[in-house]
Amino acid sequence: MPGGERPLWVFLIVLAYSRALWAELVFDLTADSLCRSLVRASTYFGGASRQWLFDNPKSVVLERHGDAARFHPALLALASHYHVQPRLCAVAKANQKGRVERAVRYLRERHFAGRRITDLAAGNRDLVRFLDDIALPRPHPVFKDRSVAEVLAEERRHLLSLPDSPPATDRMLSVRADKTASVQFDTNLYSVPPAGAGKLLTLVASDTQVRLLDAAAEIARHPRCWGRRQLIEKPEHRDEIVRLKRAARELKGRDRLCTLVPNIDQLYGRWIEAGRTLRHMTAQTSKLLDLYGEAIFREAVAEILERGLHDPGALAQWCEQKRRALTRPVPVALVLNNHVPDRDVIPHDLEDYDDHSQQ
Repeated sequence: MPGGERPLWVFLIVLAYSRALWAELVFDLTADSLCRSLVRASTYFGGASRQWLFDNPKSVVLERHGDAARFHPALLALASHYHVQPRLCAVAKANQKGRVERAVRYLRERHFAGRRITDLAAGNRDLVRFLDDIALPRPHPVFKDRSVAEVLAEERRHLLSLPDSPPATDRMLSVRADKTASVQFDTNLYSVPPAGAGKLLTLVASDTQVRLLDAAAEIARHPRCWGRRQLIEKPEHRDEIVRLKRAARELKGRDRLCTLVPNIDQLYGRWIEAGRTLRHMTAQTSKLLDLYGEAIFREAVAEILERGLHDPGALAQWCEQKRRALTRPVPVALVLNNHVPDRDVIPHDLEDYDDHSQQ
């Protein structure tokens, strides 16, 4: 996967009477993934069995002491929705899961042997095609004159009817968006609109998509990324952040000018009347302030206001004339790239420099 590797697992379920199989490839073994697979299996079979017999993984049973067990609450909620009784295999009783173990060997030898899977969706499509075209038509291990598909048609009449509404199997988490308007989930970052930065949001994740909710309102939706340490970002979210940052920089520069030069508001008024772009004018005058200093800049603003001017070129010319009158050095705008660190240089005595160099 992009950014790393993930283990690939196979969920497998077997109907005890017909020996019908259903399987899918999955990337995680969480209770949410288990519930999703059980829902899809019940849909594939056309009904739910009256019991689900599990082994003892943590996604099924949280604690067990003898026959007493505490099931995962997500699994209990799903079983209640389907009116199915969850059960556990006895410890060290391999005969109780023989049907599943034989089905594992069947899939490994008949389908997965020599097969390379490079895409989860394509791998699952091939697996379902194998189940429909090969696993179902195979002879039943007990009723030799009938196929598994024929026995499944008989068994379907005894399965529990599926509920009208499918149960919710998405994972829900409370997450806080960081200052970059991103939410971290499963090592990946998902973008949200800038208005969601710093807010406590609800993340709803399935195996195919990730949704971000602010209260009941959905503010972002992304495809689920199964890579590692990836940034999943919508272009409109990034464009909005850039626009807001530009506006913030403009406002910051304007605030600085208004604080240092109170009468500059009159200059802004003239720029508006002349149809000038305030962001550009703010950037130009801020550069003059940095080059010539506060004292010269204030006098220059007062001068052009008195003469009824507003062009930044006139402002720059007056600043230069005042600098020359004061015989100050020529101002040079020094722009350093990001790779140059900002450091304070401490002057020191250089009298013994030659002595040290000779040693």
